Amino acid sequence: MSISTRRAPVDDLPATARLRGGLMIAPDIESLVELFAGALEEHGIDGHFCLARSGEQLVPAAGDMASLINATDVLTVEVEASALPGALVLLARPNRPLSREAWARVRGYAELFAARVLALQELADDVDTECGLTLRERYVLGRRLAGLAPIDIAEEAKLTVNAVSEAMDKAAAKLGADNVGEAIALAARRGWLAVTNLENCSSSSQNFTYKLTQNG
Repeated sequence: MSISTRRAPVDDLPATARLRGGLMIAPDIESLVELFAGALEEHGIDGHFCLARSGEQLVPAAGDMASLINATDVLTVEVEASALPGALVLLARPNRPLSREAWARVRGYAELFAARVLALQELADDVDTECGLTLRERYVLGRRLAGLAPIDIAEEAKLTVNAVSEAMDKAAAKLGADNVGEAIALAARRGWLAVTNLENCSSSSQNFTYKLTQNG
């Protein structure tokens, strides 16, 4: 008589366990965002956002609460990486006090999350954009989230203001968003924001290479 063992379904595992299990095999940044959000919810934290270092600047990378970028009352986790540019993870204030042990776990998960986000973006470095957005569209959304006005983005990227506005509107339409703000939130959640100098880049470029480490 044999005794069979039954492995618990993945969905039955605690969110932190799913995060540990899926961190290194998650196929995309959107999956990572969801895994990290679930782990944070177990500690009463309902939002996060990861900023990547680009030279001396911090630029939007991915997360589920972009409003944390301009918030003042947030928790932060600094992520240093030797082979990658490093990052800063912003966390919403928990709805209950965290013990020292719980905070250590949250920091650990944040560091792993950020490192994996940066690694996935680095892997996509020389790959044509497959998310449906052009590099120009990803760029203008990222720079808009970083706080630049359309006229500043246009000057920085050597585009016309109309071209910048058109790129944002097209991105919103492709994402099924009602407005540019919603488009930015969707793109950020999916890790589709790009930082590039856009030199000789047009909305129809197919082979343009961008570097996360370049200063946008």
